[in-house]
Amino acid sequence: MSSVSKRVSKPILDLRFIVGKQQWQHMLRLRNEKDYIHVIPVFHGVEDTSFYKLIQSSRRNQSYNNSWNVHGGHRGSMGRTSAIKSDVIMQTDIDYIHFGDVITVRVIARDINGRRRILGGDLWRASIYNTTRQFASMGKVIDHNNGTYTIHFYAGSPGVVNLKVVLVLQREAIKYQNDVFRPTEKRASWEGVFRSNNITETSRCVLVRDSSWMDKCEFPHPRALGKTIFLCDLPDSLRCNTLTSISNVASETYVDIMKIDGERKKLFKTPNAAQVLTSSISKFIIQPEGELLLDGDENNNIPQCDDDLPEPTSDGYWLGTRWHSLVCNAKQWNDVAEVQNCLRDKHVFLLGDSTSVQWLKKVLEIAGYPQQVNDSNWRKTLAPVPGSYNITVKNAYACDMMDIRNNINFTFRHHALSRHNEIPIPRFPFFVDTLDNMAAPKCNYVIAIGLWAHFDTWTLDSFEELLVNIRSSIQRLKARCPNTVIAIKGPHERNMIANYWILYDMIRILKETFRVWCSEREIDPAFEMVEAVKNIEVLKTGKNTA
Repeated sequence: MSSVSKRVSKPILDLRFIVGKQQWQHMLRLRNEKDYIHVIPVFHGVEDTSFYKLIQSSRRNQSYNNSWNVHGGHRGSMGRTSAIKSDVIMQTDIDYIHFGDVITVRVIARDINGRRRILGGDLWRASIYNTTRQFASMGKVIDHNNGTYTIHFYAGSPGVVNLKVVLVLQREAIKYQNDVFRPTEKRASWEGVFRSNNITETSRCVLVRDSSWMDKCEFPHPRALGKTIFLCDLPDSLRCNTLTSISNVASETYVDIMKIDGERKKLFKTPNAAQVLTSSISKFIIQPEGELLLDGDENNNIPQCDDDLPEPTSDGYWLGTRWHSLVCNAKQWNDVAEVQNCLRDKHVFLLGDSTSVQWLKKVLEIAGYPQQVNDSNWRKTLAPVPGSYNITVKNAYACDMMDIRNNINFTFRHHALSRHNEIPIPRFPFFVDTLDNMAAPKCNYVIAIGLWAHFDTWTLDSFEELLVNIRSSIQRLKARCPNTVIAIKGPHERNMIANYWILYDMIRILKETFRVWCSEREIDPAFEMVEAVKNIEVLKTGKNTA
């Protein structure tokens, strides 16, 4: 008996006399693939043309099903996501929303032709607000990676609220930035100033990690930068060790990104970027119910600030000039004597960028040391404070203040490799060195660290390595001084669509890097706060805004 006859039944073999040798061999192939032939009735030794046609038809259909879906072929197009055509669906009963509820909406992404998108990756931002009550809150967006997005809001104030959903960047723009733009080295450059014996020479400096070079001045710092190296062209005659300062050179980062080829350039301009989704659901009413967070009243439903808190549905909301955190029940500091008592015998460090100077000045005001911070002076040096205070100001990026009576020290240091001009190297230490040098016997440190504003020009590998090294220095400090209080200052957008996603993605990077010891409450939700406040007219000079 042949090998074929061992594998199939006699009725199937009898089909050879009906369909012929060629058709029979094809049927055997189909049987091995789908095993459907055994259900077809067999007529032994009978020529049946209708049955032959049935076999031929089955063969054609099976061929299509097992290879290309030719019968299902049709003409079509798939474009990028369009906010004009995308849909917003309210999943919460719009007629039954009360204060304290979680409001859920769903976005269905569609292209310009109205066709549903089947991939995620777009960057949507959504807010609810009421300008009269000065209420605003950002929604938390969940990407389901199939063209649909769920957005959760917290109903933080009763009354009519506006709903705004914005397509900030399309998937294709983000893919370009993530896959092509961000991995590119030397996107930021400095002018290195070399001085010796009344001779001054300059050269171009860059950061490199995955490059090759020849005859350059190398300035490695493995403990801070890891495998990344600060690299300068050789000065004309001076030695490399005469580098005294660096100055920012106009960044090529976002100038270049707007000068790429026509198709990619369009990704970062209207109507593709920063599109407001048009929807019939633009307003709804939040009914009053429960205890309102007004005039400093506390909400007992919000957990006390502690480690390992779960990520909330919403980070919080603005009401007037006050930010109400939903991460944990953060204390509101309004009494100067209470603040000074809390900080007595402490050394407060603010390590970051120029926005950390703003933080320093606001902390000083809350602690009773007037600085009169406004939009025109927040970057400038500290104002003199009358009384028993000692202020040492080297420049706007390195300053110290001491309250002699209460023994409170305030120190601000800008991070090294700043994007500002005329940066004297001795005054801009790496934060790893600053943290490792903290060795006061009392271990009385309160530290806020900002790690974002000048790092959008770094490659992801270099930035993550910098953060990991800072995390290691924090762990060493915590081992020496377990009671040290540390907070991470989160990023916020800078009114530039081209670097919006890179700054936004830093939230994820910071959380993933510092989650080993840092809870959700210790990473400042600045992105949400800044985005939300744009929708209302909050007085920037208001007291205790954060």
